[in-house]
Amino acid sequence: MVYITLSEWNRRQPRPRCMETLRRAARNVRFDPPEIFEGREYLVDETAERVSRNNSLHSSNPIKSLLVSRIKHGTPEKP
Repeated sequence: MVYITLSEWNRRQPRPRCMETLRRAARNVRFDPPEIFEGREYLVDETAERVSRNNSLHSSNPIKSLLVSRIKHGTPEKP
């Protein structure tokens, strides 16, 4: 794994984002693999991807998927 600074990672992206947005994502551990805070800056793996909050809802676990579905759409009414 080769770690680079968050600003360098941002420059390499096809659509760079605001650095404050990326720092906020790093503070909330929204990178896969997770970032490292060293000194005064975040270091991320050069192949890291930013994970959105919504990705955690789309799980391969069928029980969790069923629960998310019930939360979103409500439980079916009993006859």
